[in-house]
Amino acid sequence: MTANICETCASMAQGFLMIWFISNFCGYKYSGLKKTLGFISVLLFDTAVITVINHFTDYDGILSVISIADMVIYAQICLKGKLTEHIFSALFAMEIVFLIASLTSLVISNMHGESEYNLLAGFSGARLFILCFCRVAELAVFKTVLYVRERCNLTLKEWIMCIAVLFITWVEVMLFTKASMMADNIKGYMLGAAVAAVAVNFLIYYFILRTNRAMEIKTELAIVKEQIKHYNDITAAQAQTRKLKHDLSNHIISIKSYVEEGKKDECLKYLDSLTDYADINSDIIDTGNSVIDAIFTAKRNLARERNIDFSADIQIPENLKINSSDCCVIFGNALDNAIEACDKVKGDKYIKVSLVYRDGSLMCKIANSMSEAKNPLLKTTKADKINHGIGLKNIRETLNKYSSMLRVEQNSGEFVLSFIIYEVN
Repeated sequence: MTANICETCASMAQGFLMIWFISNFCGYKYSGLKKTLGFISVLLFDTAVITVINHFTDYDGILSVISIADMVIYAQICLKGKLTEHIFSALFAMEIVFLIASLTSLVISNMHGESEYNLLAGFSGARLFILCFCRVAELAVFKTVLYVRERCNLTLKEWIMCIAVLFITWVEVMLFTKASMMADNIKGYMLGAAVAAVAVNFLIYYFILRTNRAMEIKTELAIVKEQIKHYNDITAAQAQTRKLKHDLSNHIISIKSYVEEGKKDECLKYLDSLTDYADINSDIIDTGNSVIDAIFTAKRNLARERNIDFSADIQIPENLKINSSDCCVIFGNALDNAIEACDKVKGDKYIKVSLVYRDGSLMCKIANSMSEAKNPLLKTTKADKINHGIGLKNIRETLNKYSSMLRVEQNSGEFVLSFIIYEVN
């Protein structure tokens, strides 16, 4: 009876850890009661499946597939992300569990001089130690993986490489275990070889993480270069604004003197000469928000230099709870990529911007013409891929700092980038 209770508790703990890992890896879709009911339901079902796996080890392959399928269904219903991410996280969790269990059983069996089958078939102090140690090790590994996911920003290919490393390690441990069971006099050597294989595989994985970090540093440097570029645009636009304000005061003084002296004809001629000044002044976007005004003014002037029709409907307050550098990354990259897309269009070139503040939220829609072949916002076509291939990725990462939603659409001959940032005022 005690053995059954311990086995059931261990199975429930294992199921809890796996579901907790998958949920945090993908992210919860719901909150409150739906989140709790979904978690408990899959936990109870998975506990039953894992309990069966632990009691009928001859059928662990089939029952493991059932357990993975159960978690994938749960992820599809209750968690964020795509099906591929759900399958990957479930396989990843199961592989970690298998690897820890296999390696722990191999070590304990060698220490006790008893086969793994005998250790797992009955319930003993060694079996209880294996169960407790495995749960603690699983928690540590799961938390490490989640930490890596949050800090290292690995790509899907790198995660696949990670799961491949774990799979190869598990296969190596299983092969060493079988070899040690066939020849008692080499058990110690097999144990050493298994530990060495695990160490080598994880050193390779560590190397992958370091390489990824180096690429992140390059990307961060590229972001800094982008921010410097946009700040220079802001500085130039603000300098133009100060010049226009200074010129305007001088023009007012001149007009006033003509009126005071009664020189009506001269005054009219002078006003006619200010037509060019009015055209220049109309090129400045003035919403009261200096950062956004400068960015959009600079990008609109650049678009017009390239014969791109640029229209903007901007209705925003002066003060927004968005960092100035974040504004540069979001709007600067979005408009740069829109201009780049238009450069490749042979027909009508246009960029249409709608930026509206409503009920505490900032809603933006940027639509631009594009060639049918490819949009550089999705994948750069420039030679300098490090500096120019970061557009949409950096927009996503910057928006993730805020409560926001991003949507990307590609229609026939048009690309649309839309996003909402909540609670900006």
